[in-house]
Amino acid sequence: MKALRRDALQPGDHIYSNRKLRLYSHHGIYVGDDMVIHLMGPSKVYNRSPCKKCGYTPQSGIFKTCLDCFLEGHSLYRYEYDVSYMKLVFKRHGSCSTRYCNPANEVVETAHRLLEDKSFGDYNFFLNNCEDFAVYCKTGEKMSNQTAGLFGFNPVGLVGYAVTKGIYEIVAD
Repeated sequence: MKALRRDALQPGDHIYSNRKLRLYSHHGIYVGDDMVIHLMGPSKVYNRSPCKKCGYTPQSGIFKTCLDCFLEGHSLYRYEYDVSYMKLVFKRHGSCSTRYCNPANEVVETAHRLLEDKSFGDYNFFLNNCEDFAVYCKTGEKMSNQTAGLFGFNPVGLVGYAVTKGIYEIVAD
């Protein structure tokens, strides 16, 4: 997979960056002007000084940060939408979706609304994570193919993921 250059970014892009030896990826929505809105999980590094570009200090929740804070020195990739089921099955989990996506201006508006309202819910690594947030901004549905891939992209796995996610959302509300 080839890394994306910063100058290729467009507002409304769902971007991600691999973490921990590519075991998982961090996802967000590029909103323009070198800024990203993303859902952050609990950080193990709370004693960092605020970023000189955007003022961000590590904490949990939805934040608008500069691209440097989002990437944390890792490579940049664009998430793909409207891919075939076969591509979804054989491509790295958490890098694409078979779903259609909303127009870029709606994606940016949704990300800003969720940032302002803080209405996406608490972070959960498996059931309400940064990929869920970014996919929701793009499609209107929460979905993490990184997590769904753990169940398997087959009928049984997809049902297992949907049931687990549904129970979580009922309990979390």
